[in-house]
Amino acid sequence: MFRMTQYPAPADVAVRFIKAWGSQDMDAVAGLLAEDVTFESPRMKVHGAESTLATLGEFSQVVTGIDVLAVLGDDRQAMIMYDMATGPFGTLRVVDHLIVENGKIKADSIVFDTYELRKAQEG
Repeated sequence: MFRMTQYPAPADVAVRFIKAWGSQDMDAVAGLLAEDVTFESPRMKVHGAESTLATLGEFSQVVTGIDVLAVLGDDRQAMIMYDMATGPFGTLRVVDHLIVENGKIKADSIVFDTYELRKAQEG
Protein backbone atom coordinates (compact mmCIF):
# COMPACT_ATOMS: atom_id res chain seq x y z
CA MET A 1 0.00 0.00 0.00
CA PHE A 2 1.33 3.43 -0.95
CA ARG A 3 1.62 5.84 1.95
CA MET A 4 1.81 9.62 1.61
CA THR A 5 4.05 11.51 4.00
CA GLN A 6 4.51 15.19 4.72
CA TYR A 7 8.29 14.81 4.82
CA PRO A 8 10.70 14.56 1.90
CA ALA A 9 12.12 11.16 1.04
CA PRO A 10 15.44 10.34 2.74
CA ALA A 11 17.18 10.31 -0.66
CA ASP A 12 15.99 13.88 -1.27
CA VAL A 13 17.18 14.91 2.19
CA ALA A 14 20.58 13.32 1.45
CA VAL A 15 21.03 15.29 -1.79
CA ARG A 16 19.95 18.58 -0.18
CA PHE A 17 22.27 17.93 2.76
CA ILE A 18 25.35 17.10 0.68
CA LYS A 19 24.81 20.00 -1.73
CA ALA A 20 24.28 22.46 1.15
CA TRP A 21 27.34 21.20 2.99
CA GLY A 22 29.49 21.26 -0.14
CA SER A 23 28.57 24.89 -0.78
CA GLN A 24 29.16 25.87 2.88
CA ASP A 25 25.46 26.70 3.43
CA MET A 26 25.62 25.78 7.10
CA ASP A 27 22.19 27.31 7.82
CA ALA A 28 20.63 24.81 5.40
CA VAL A 29 22.72 21.99 6.91
CA ALA A 30 21.57 22.95 10.43
CA GLY A 31 17.95 22.83 9.28
CA LEU A 32 18.36 19.22 8.19
CA LEU A 33 19.93 17.89 11.42
CA ALA A 34 17.94 16.36 14.27
CA GLU A 35 18.98 17.69 17.68
CA ASP A 36 20.23 14.25 18.73
CA VAL A 37 22.04 13.44 15.48
CA THR A 38 25.09 11.18 15.54
CA PHE A 39 27.89 11.83 13.05
CA GLU A 40 30.60 9.27 12.37
CA SER A 41 33.55 9.45 9.99
CA PRO A 42 36.81 7.52 9.69
CA ARG A 43 38.39 10.19 11.89
CA MET A 44 35.80 10.86 14.63
CA LYS A 45 32.37 10.34 16.13
CA VAL A 46 30.29 13.19 17.59
CA HIS A 47 26.79 13.48 19.04
CA GLY A 48 24.29 16.31 18.87
CA ALA A 49 23.42 18.91 16.25
CA GLU A 50 25.79 21.58 17.60
CA SER A 51 28.86 19.32 17.62
CA THR A 52 27.98 17.82 14.24
CA LEU A 53 27.47 21.25 12.69
CA ALA A 54 30.81 22.46 14.07
CA THR A 55 32.61 19.38 12.72
CA LEU A 56 30.98 19.62 9.30
CA GLY A 57 31.51 23.38 9.15
CA GLU A 58 35.20 23.06 9.84
CA PHE A 59 35.81 20.48 7.11
CA SER A 60 33.55 22.27 4.61
CA GLN A 61 36.12 25.07 4.48
CA VAL A 62 38.43 22.92 2.32
CA VAL A 63 35.67 21.62 0.02
CA THR A 64 35.71 23.19 -3.44
CA GLY A 65 32.99 21.08 -5.06
CA ILE A 66 30.67 18.10 -4.82
CA ASP A 67 29.73 15.80 -7.68
CA VAL A 68 26.90 13.44 -6.70
CA LEU A 69 27.38 10.06 -8.38
CA ALA A 70 24.51 7.94 -7.01
CA VAL A 71 21.69 8.07 -4.47
CA LEU A 72 19.65 5.19 -3.09
CA GLY A 73 17.03 5.26 -0.40
CA ASP A 74 13.91 3.88 1.17
CA ASP A 75 11.46 5.34 3.67
CA ARG A 76 13.99 5.64 6.55
CA GLN A 77 17.49 5.81 5.11
CA ALA A 78 19.58 6.92 2.16
CA MET A 79 23.02 6.22 0.81
CA ILE A 80 24.74 8.78 -1.37
CA MET A 81 28.05 8.43 -3.20
CA TYR A 82 29.86 11.56 -4.29
CA ASP A 83 33.23 12.91 -5.33
CA MET A 84 34.32 15.68 -2.97
CA ALA A 85 36.91 18.04 -4.42
CA THR A 86 39.13 19.65 -1.79
CA GLY A 87 42.01 22.08 -1.96
CA PRO A 88 44.53 20.25 0.23
CA PHE A 89 43.55 16.60 -0.35
CA GLY A 90 42.47 16.42 -3.99
CA THR A 91 39.24 14.61 -4.82
CA LEU A 92 37.94 12.08 -2.30
CA ARG A 93 35.28 9.50 -3.17
CA VAL A 94 32.80 9.40 -0.28
CA VAL A 95 29.88 7.17 0.63
CA ASP A 96 27.46 8.65 3.15
CA HIS A 97 24.78 6.60 4.93
CA LEU A 98 21.99 8.68 6.48
CA ILE A 99 19.14 7.68 8.76
CA VAL A 100 16.29 10.17 8.37
CA GLU A 101 13.25 10.60 10.62
CA ASN A 102 10.55 13.20 10.00
CA GLY A 103 12.71 14.93 7.40
CA LYS A 104 15.69 15.31 9.77
CA ILE A 105 18.99 13.45 9.79
CA LYS A 106 19.30 11.28 12.92
CA ALA A 107 22.53 9.53 11.96
CA ASP A 108 25.21 10.29 9.41
CA SER A 109 28.00 7.82 8.78
CA ILE A 110 30.58 8.54 6.08
CA VAL A 111 33.27 6.32 4.64
CA PHE A 112 36.25 7.40 2.54
CA ASP A 113 39.89 6.51 2.04
CA THR A 114 41.89 8.60 4.53
CA TYR A 115 45.24 8.17 2.75
CA GLU A 116 45.40 11.72 1.36
CA LEU A 117 44.44 13.23 4.75
CA ARG A 118 47.08 11.17 6.57
CA LYS A 119 49.68 12.05 3.93
CA ALA A 120 48.95 15.77 4.37
CA GLN A 121 49.26 15.50 8.17
CA GLU A 122 52.65 13.78 7.85
CA GLY A 123 53.99 16.39 5.42
